[in-house]
Amino acid sequence: MTLEPLCCPAGYKRLWTPAITLWYFIWQWLQPRHTLEAVIADARRGGADGLCPRGRPLAKRLVSKSTAGFSKARGRLSPEWVRQCFVQLASLLARLAQPTAPDMAVQLIDGSTKRMRPQGDIPQQFPPHRTRRKTSYWCVGRLVVSYCAYTGLAMGALLASIHVSEQALAVQLMLEAAQRVLYIGDRNFGVWRVVRAAVQSGGHALVRLTQVRARKLLGKKRLPAFLDMPVLWTPTSHDQVDQGLEKLPVAGRLIILKTRRPGFRALTLYLFTTLTDPAAYPPERLLELYGLRWQAELNFRTVKATLQMDQSEAKSAAMVLKEFYAGLMGYNLVRGCMVLAAQEAGCQPSQLSFSKVHILLAQMLAEVFLTGISAPARLRRLVWMRAEASAARLPRRRKRRPNEPRAQYYEPQVFPKMRGSRAEERLALKQAHQES
Repeated sequence: MTLEPLCCPAGYKRLWTPAITLWYFIWQWLQPRHTLEAVIADARRGGADGLCPRGRPLAKRLVSKSTAGFSKARGRLSPEWVRQCFVQLASLLARLAQPTAPDMAVQLIDGSTKRMRPQGDIPQQFPPHRTRRKTSYWCVGRLVVSYCAYTGLAMGALLASIHVSEQALAVQLMLEAAQRVLYIGDRNFGVWRVVRAAVQSGGHALVRLTQVRARKLLGKKRLPAFLDMPVLWTPTSHDQVDQGLEKLPVAGRLIILKTRRPGFRALTLYLFTTLTDPAAYPPERLLELYGLRWQAELNFRTVKATLQMDQSEAKSAAMVLKEFYAGLMGYNLVRGCMVLAAQEAGCQPSQLSFSKVHILLAQMLAEVFLTGISAPARLRRLVWMRAEASAARLPRRRKRRPNEPRAQYYEPQVFPKMRGSRAEERLALKQAHQES
């Protein structure tokens, strides 16, 4: 990790160094309210003095209560540098689970969206969503994240325009990672380009196919109820070939099986995998691995709801990217703490409550780097936090939750429909206030 683009001019020392700025960038997303005022208040009380180099601590040098200094320091950070910090932190935290992880890492790849206000250059980088009738007010970005199936860590992430498909982002993510990883995806990723990218990066793929694509791959109109057959997925003229992707066929297995779960309807799954050894990976094992894919949906719910990353209030596209990766680093810190706590409790990290560990970590971070705390005292606090996090286990529900009707007690408050653009409505509202 290089800090050359962030170095200060000779003879000039800034209060907000890149390390302290990035730390408080992550610290923001671990707090209930992600405000700059909270950062300044914590820095003035000595919350980052343990990160300062030798000399006067930040709390004694930070005289002003203004947030302008930290805001400008965030703007000086390079988005690519913040992204590299995210990648290195994710790989560092992933080593915590190596003793209990399988021989080959398993990652769940899925996509979602992020909402932004049309401020600054955001509409150019992340155009608003457009329907057949009009253009939406909100700018929308498309994101793809690959989560570790066993720890929930976000190992890779990309954020781009809404006009870039999730498949294209997944291909770029796999080629950049270049690791021996088993990628698991739903039907949206069950295309040749994604499977080829997984193989070309040195890994494997397990994706679900649509019924139409399974028929074309098998070359038959009628599909059997059960099938485990080796096939060769040859790209057609309709398959897109991304930059750096070789247009070569992919050898794998086409698997058709029907799943039955008590209380649910039977479901027929069409799976394709590059794991060609049926003895090492029988259909039952592949079905168990694909069942882990639902954890990606739960992880997205945690990122967007618990950490409140579903919407960005940034005023530039560069700040949107930096906030995105800083928020994921905060998410990974909580997941890393859950991994350590699960090892002590003798359970899986998914059996612990993310919200409880998140609150515990946010409280402890405000004390760990304070001045006047010795290294043994800091270690004792971290050990205590790990013990408390190991006790934050999710409840085991013995009874199934009853089905609730999709209805409301009260009618929602309905506002009149906006006929023109938002700018025209603002101007009309301003004129009405002036006349009154």
